[in-house]
Amino acid sequence: MTNREELIQELEQAPDDVVQTLLDFLHRVKATRKAHPLAKFAGILSDAEAAELKQSIATECRRVDANEW
Repeated sequence: MTNREELIQELEQAPDDVVQTLLDFLHRVKATRKAHPLAKFAGILSDAEAAELKQSIATECRRVDANEW
């Protein structure tokens, strides 16, 4: 099940006040993302691609060579 499908399933079971709160929050997030210069890049990776990138960063970019200096 995708995140979107899971969210829809949860929303179908949620009370109206919770749905309204979430909808208000979503509108605020969308308004904020439009103004940010990096917003066009949000959501361009699939979950698998994001996990792979995160793993690569964790294994390759966090190494400190104390003898390098």
